[in-house]
Amino acid sequence: MAVKTKRSDETVTVMAETAPAARTAVRLTLGDRIYDEILHLIINLQIPEGGRLPTEAQLCKLYSVSRTVVREALSRLRIDGIVASRQGQGSVVLRRPNAGVFAFPFVSSIADMQRFFEFRQLIEGEVAALAASRRTHDELVRIRAAFDAVSCALSQNEPGIEEDLAFHFAIADAAHNKFLSSPLLSARDNFVQCIQFARALSTKPNEKIGQRLQGEHRLILEAIESADEDGARAAMIAHLTNTRDRVFLGG
Repeated sequence: MAVKTKRSDETVTVMAETAPAARTAVRLTLGDRIYDEILHLIINLQIPEGGRLPTEAQLCKLYSVSRTVVREALSRLRIDGIVASRQGQGSVVLRRPNAGVFAFPFVSSIADMQRFFEFRQLIEGEVAALAASRRTHDELVRIRAAFDAVSCALSQNEPGIEEDLAFHFAIADAAHNKFLSSPLLSARDNFVQCIQFARALSTKPNEKIGQRLQGEHRLILEAIESADEDGARAAMIAHLTNTRDRVFLGG
């Protein structure tokens, strides 16, 4: 039975039989993604038990989401016994999950990286097309905000890796298909590695890299804003092709 319910900033559709199975049957919500992102933050930064998470305001800025969404994710982390609220300290880590919870084949060779780009072109091209037809106003605001964050980071001569990821993941959320967005989120570490390689191996000055990168991002953003599915797909595939060339050809 399909049941519509309000959750924080969006309406989600639940195909529920029993309560324990509910999450596996719900499309990945914004709250789900921020929950997973904060888990990554705990694991990758190796915040120890008793260590403090960034403040709610910092998390809102990092992931370009509202305080309501961050609070929802933190609430679920508290329910799962991963974090706790301490007066005067904010949210502290009670236990760190095993990193294997996000298991995804890791890029360990040049051949792997080639295959990973194939994966991204196949998945993200369709994700962008779906986002163009399904994005809500709020999701479009998030995609724009992530785009602006990349521009800001690059203008300050920063790598902008987290901001770049936020742009791609915001588009994935707007596709409204957890079976497409979940593999992308699970491959997060590979995304980081590929972006780092692209930045490090390019023969162009950092300013030129930023201009080319944001020019490609802008075409994706404009196609999604215009609800142009074919244009969004083509712009995303072209962007990933150019990124691959920057890695392997040093362009």
